[in-house]
Amino acid sequence: MRGLARLAVAACALGCGGVWDVDALEARHPPLAARAHRLGDATPYLLPRDAQLTLFLCRWPGERALRVALPSDAAPAERALLERALSAWQGALPGVAFAPAAGSSEADIEIAFGAPASARTAETAADCAVEPDAGEGAGILAARLVSAQVRLRRTERDWRGREIALTDEQLLGSALHELGHALGFQGHVRRGRSVMLVSTEEVKLAARRVLGGEPLREPSVAALYRVPSGVVVGRRELPAGRTDEIDRMRAAARQRELAGPFVRVGDRSARISWRGAGGREYSFFVPRLAETLRDTDRFALEAGASAAALLAGETAP
Repeated sequence: MRGLARLAVAACALGCGGVWDVDALEARHPPLAARAHRLGDATPYLLPRDAQLTLFLCRWPGERALRVALPSDAAPAERALLERALSAWQGALPGVAFAPAAGSSEADIEIAFGAPASARTAETAADCAVEPDAGEGAGILAARLVSAQVRLRRTERDWRGREIALTDEQLLGSALHELGHALGFQGHVRRGRSVMLVSTEEVKLAARRVLGGEPLREPSVAALYRVPSGVVVGRRELPAGRTDEIDRMRAAARQRELAGPFVRVGDRSARISWRGAGGREYSFFVPRLAETLRDTDRFALEAGASAAALLAGETAP
């Protein structure tokens, strides 16, 4: 799980506390204050618009069982471990249930084996759909998770650089950790006993407890599911002009009836995108996410090639 350790180092700046006010959220939702949790360690989703950055939490709505596609190439023992991970999370989050998907195209959460885009042991992308024109009531955006992809490695490199298979504890721990991200908890818990910690040893210990028959206890992720999806946890004024391009994109997307925006939060950056016919994406990226959340003077947007081309066409004579 050394790859997970590398992921932890990058994410610590995000999950190491204090980028939004959890006390204010507890004041709005008093049942949260009566429970032990570290929801305040979560990295929020973000929506830049009209010279303002809105920070919010996003989760699955809980209206039905989430359809999960397991790897088609999973060996029986691997499949059993992944099913154990799903069962553990289902027990940890009242109201959350999982059901098998007929295929990856119908899945809400897709789990696959393979090499992540980075050198990590695993990675997860969880997309939150926002309805920006639906308005905002009582500090809640119309936002919900709509898809998540979990990619797991089967092996890691030992100190000699040789590929060795993950143990059952490592694979289960990796699956448990990444499913926590797929359920909407971005960033990492700073301390306590949690599979969402950055500590690979604690992740393995959590997996060992589950393998030993103990229930998974994750109060921080459970706290996420005790507040509405889309709940706003902060607003930051941005320097003039910083959202001009994405504001133009929002207007163009409305005119062209593009789906979105979809927000994805990673360890180092965030992505806001719209989707057109054939699945073409028009994306903007927020680099240096940790610094941006702590100091909005550092906020910047980088348009992807498709978004830049669309905006160029909008302004062409």
